[in-house]
Amino acid sequence: MTMIHKYQTHWKNKMKQSQVKLLLSLDYELFFGNKSGSVEHCLLRPTRYLLNVVNRYNVKISLFVDAGFLIKLKQYSADFPLLAEQYAAIKKQLQSLSQQGHDIQLHIHPHWQDSYYSSKGWVINSKRYRLHDFCRQEQNEIVTSYKQELESCSEQKIFAFRAGGWCLQPFEDIRQSLENNNIWLDSTLFAEGRCDDPSRWFNFKDMPDKAWWNFKNDPLTEQLDGYFTELPISAVKTSPLFFWKLAFHKQFSSSKFSAFGDGQAIIHDKSYYIQRLSRTTCGPVSLDGSKAGQLDKALKEHKNKADPHAVFNVMGHPKSLTPYSLEKLNTFLQEHHELSSITYQDLHHLRNTAGKN
Repeated sequence: MTMIHKYQTHWKNKMKQSQVKLLLSLDYELFFGNKSGSVEHCLLRPTRYLLNVVNRYNVKISLFVDAGFLIKLKQYSADFPLLAEQYAAIKKQLQSLSQQGHDIQLHIHPHWQDSYYSSKGWVINSKRYRLHDFCRQEQNEIVTSYKQELESCSEQKIFAFRAGGWCLQPFEDIRQSLENNNIWLDSTLFAEGRCDDPSRWFNFKDMPDKAWWNFKNDPLTEQLDGYFTELPISAVKTSPLFFWKLAFHKQFSSSKFSAFGDGQAIIHDKSYYIQRLSRTTCGPVSLDGSKAGQLDKALKEHKNKADPHAVFNVMGHPKSLTPYSLEKLNTFLQEHHELSSITYQDLHHLRNTAGKN
């Protein structure tokens, strides 16, 4: 029996246990629009607020950390004492999280390679938004340096990846740089995911309808002996009415629906908003803002799936959390005792255990 097949067997045996596996995976990053936001309000403070909730229920979180930002902070620290303080504060928070059993993994927004800091703040250049916009040598240098930076923030292994802006395809173009750095687990895909913007495109519509799978060159094509494992983000169907309510809350509601982050997101093209306001769409299950109100609905859909081994993988962003979303998460964890918290480190342990047997 190959190591991959042993890993599959161990996974299935582990997941046969009755409790639903809950994975909270958040992208730890600033905004990438005209206003990037502050470290305190986009990262440090909302993460502390989140911990105040999950610690009540012994739930662990997995953070996909935008490591390119950390490298830029370190680069400018000698000239800007404020950035040195921010860099130290972020590292302190991440190291503390790791010591408490939370998970730190790799998130790549490579536009940091072309962005810079001035006395007025960060100047974001997102022309090269995708890792694919760099040559193979540059890709390898980015993944290597970003992973090394995260290793200084974590007491555990860095082996999992989430592509910035979901821009994972064509995976074949970036595969080697990840494999060279022993990044073997991806957690980017979600059912029906699609973006037609040429600079940020992705299309996950043909992904396998499975809890997880192995692949080699294409995450949409399962290969039993593939080096990589895909653990998708859970998805939920959303009616246009939800997005109309979301737009209303953003425009007219109280601070309960205001994000903790103080930056500005990249504006999508018109087709993105028209699609969501006119027909039912499928998107990732999320803790962000009003989307946290879908947690119960999404869990019910998750339990109705045929595959009993699926992980309920809920994503989010500290910068996009709101008082409302934390309130909903607290109620959700309080009411669902059948949930068993895991992180990506549990998958790493299963893989290692399979290799030794």
